[in-house]
Amino acid sequence: MTRIIILFIALLFHLTGWSQIEKKDVLGAYIYNFAKLSTAPQQTELPFYHIVVISDDKAIISEFKRMEKEATIRNKPIKLTVDPYAVNDYNSACLIFVSAEKANLYPEVYRKTKKNQTLLVTENFADKTMIMLNLFESENKIKFEMNKGNIYSRGIEIDDEILLMGGNIIDLAEMYVNSQQQLKTVDSKLNIVQDSLGALSHELDNNQREISNQQEKLQSQKNIIEKQKNERHLLTNEITDYKSQIKNHEQAYIQIEQKLIQFNDSLQLSKNMLSRYKDEISNNKKILQEQQKQIKANEQILYQKNDTIKTQQNIVIFSIVGITVTLILFTLLLISYRDKKKKNALLKKQKSEIEEQYDILKKNKNLIESMMDELGDKNEELETTLEENKRIQNKLVQSEKMASLGVLSAGIAHEINNPINFVYAGINSLLRDFEDIEPVINEVSKIDIEKDNLREKIEYIQKLKEENYFDDAMEAIPDIIGDIKLGADRTAEIVKGLRNFTRMDKDTYENLDINNGLDTSLLLLKNKYKDRIEIIKNYDPELPQLLCYPGKINQAFLNILSNAVDAIKEKGTIWIATKATEESIDISIKDSGIGIPRDMQTRIFDPFFTTKAVGEGTGLGLSITFGIIEEHFGTIDVSSAPDTGSEFIIRLPLN
Repeated sequence: MTRIIILFIALLFHLTGWSQIEKKDVLGAYIYNFAKLSTAPQQTELPFYHIVVISDDKAIISEFKRMEKEATIRNKPIKLTVDPYAVNDYNSACLIFVSAEKANLYPEVYRKTKKNQTLLVTENFADKTMIMLNLFESENKIKFEMNKGNIYSRGIEIDDEILLMGGNIIDLAEMYVNSQQQLKTVDSKLNIVQDSLGALSHELDNNQREISNQQEKLQSQKNIIEKQKNERHLLTNEITDYKSQIKNHEQAYIQIEQKLIQFNDSLQLSKNMLSRYKDEISNNKKILQEQQKQIKANEQILYQKNDTIKTQQNIVIFSIVGITVTLILFTLLLISYRDKKKKNALLKKQKSEIEEQYDILKKNKNLIESMMDELGDKNEELETTLEENKRIQNKLVQSEKMASLGVLSAGIAHEINNPINFVYAGINSLLRDFEDIEPVINEVSKIDIEKDNLREKIEYIQKLKEENYFDDAMEAIPDIIGDIKLGADRTAEIVKGLRNFTRMDKDTYENLDINNGLDTSLLLLKNKYKDRIEIIKNYDPELPQLLCYPGKINQAFLNILSNAVDAIKEKGTIWIATKATEESIDISIKDSGIGIPRDMQTRIFDPFFTTKAVGEGTGLGLSITFGIIEEHFGTIDVSSAPDTGSEFIIRLPLN
């Protein structure tokens, strides 16, 4: 993880220029990375990694002191010695840094450490023949150059990955020209000596042959330089590709973040509209209930008045019959007539009251119908709003998934880059070994059984094998091929996990192996937790397959595991267990992180609720996870307390 951080800082510095970062920070990052990427047998015996700083620069010295307190190199503490006058004994020094103002002391340091396995780092040192790793400023950036010959001559191994930080191997063309000039000078001197001392011609011939050998060696070095230039060109192209990929990921992440903000605003507006519509519907229901009660009361009054009218009509009929039959009861008839007149007036008054009540009922009926129409329109608007909310929610789910992929892309790229570098290094080793055995193979293919002297040929081939380290190369080739296969298998495994995670599966159910789904999520998160978090698995080997939407279930696992990794600030443990019952599959994900306060546990599944700092989380991960589990008719429970970690238990029904 530390190597990744240092490489990232170096690449960032290479892209943006060191003016945005203090010089001491960049120098410290480079030197820390040099130490991490170099190894020497002598250093493995020491209980610490000893760094000597020869400098008067207080800022640089303070940076090394901070490194001594906070960092380790290959799990060993750093021991720091500040020696501005280069007077100490450097037998135990693993790395010595000589700053620019102390460059005059470097030749003495170089002489003192010539027999030690000590890595020397200089700043702006002019003599390229003496340097190992030299830092220099160019175009407002700090770069470095490397003389592999001086490094390897001391028995120090340095990883080729160091070139990804923007360094380059020393171009020996200038040294070659100087050697040629020296050879010309020697040749002219030899001619003078030959003219004056003819008796020494035999010795001069020997010297000429030695010069020819040196020229052949120089030509060989020139070929090596050309090959190294080609390798540097390939590395430069790879770094350019990495820059382009990082820029594309940054732009994609910015676009996704803007869309999330828009979706958040739209969802909040929809929530407000739903709340307002809900209040209006509640008020309208109350008004409707009151009016229905009033209508029922009016209907009862109307029924009572109709009964009264019918009774009164019967009385009138009986009165008329009584008058017809009993004409002699004229007085009674007058009284009945008087009563009838009064009752008719009363009936007319009751009739007008009934008509008024009928008009009121009619108006109330029209008002109720109008309100029902309005409620119907609002119900349609609510249905439309709900459909829009579902569509926005689906977009949020997809956006959260793409955001997760964006966050993980850098880690996945690094995870893929490691095995690819493994393959690349294996191929280079294979090519070098093939160059060693190629002369032997060519000589064997040229053998003519009838014409050649087989004994001489065999002896010559045996000599070639010894000169070209044939046996060593043949012994190493199977191991190299195994390493290449391991790197290719690792790359295929990462790509397969990424493909399993990105399946959408919206419309159809598929069978999913839950254990494999959890392993896929762990694979994608490996770059976030490796070297600091221990994963303990307790999988049920007889777990049945679950009929589900695999892509969504994998996303739910990824969200919970990602939160568990984020909850562990330094080192810790994550426990994952699966168990099958008669009715469901139970998944437990437990971490040893910072835990969740009790007053927040009821809100963690709410949309946009997050305990992370601004910019570190959207608050949608657990909300989307809750929706996915609910969509599969399952349940998710959380058990947590501050400083004791959290446990999420997912229960997915089999039927």
